[in-house]
Order: sequence, then C-alpha cells, then structure tokens
Amino acid sequence: MADKTQHETTLSRSDAGDFLHSLGVDLGDESQFWTVPVGNKTVETQPDSSLDVETTVAERSRLMGDDITEVTIQLSWNEGDKSTAEENR
Repeated sequence: MADKTQHETTLSRSDAGDFLHSLGVDLGDESQFWTVPVGNKTVETQPDSSLDVETTVAERSRLMGDDITEVTIQLSWNEGDKSTAEENR
C-alpha cells in the first residue's frame, strides 16, 4: 500500500526555519517514532538509524516574472523488521 499525505502553504522565512528546525530536532531524538506535521494532521513514521539523504536545488529563470528557486530534501530508509535489523548490527 502506498499512501501520500501532502500540504502546501506559505510561511515567512523565519517560520519556515522554525518548521525545519522542529523537524530536525524531532528526527534527531531517535525515539521510536518521528511525528511529521502535514497541514492539519500528523503522520507517525519509524525511521531506521541510517537514512539516505538527497538534496536538490533547482534554479529556473523565467522570461516574464520572478526567477524561481526550489530546494528539495528527501529522506528515505528501508522499513523492515526492526528487531532483525538491530540484531544484525
């Protein structure tokens, strides 16, 4: 089963920084679950102790209007049997 929860909003630069900082603090806590706020709901996920991180910066020039810069940070991990993964370390 593949679920996708998505939300888009506009935040001030300061609020966006606070949001990203909050995600990082919660992820770094290494508790069993990572609660990710998405709009008016939350998604609980269980990251592995090792994550694949991909960072992309796309800069596009427009003929009309402002240029656009988009930064994408993708975190991924394998969701498997945590007890087996812990025993193999």
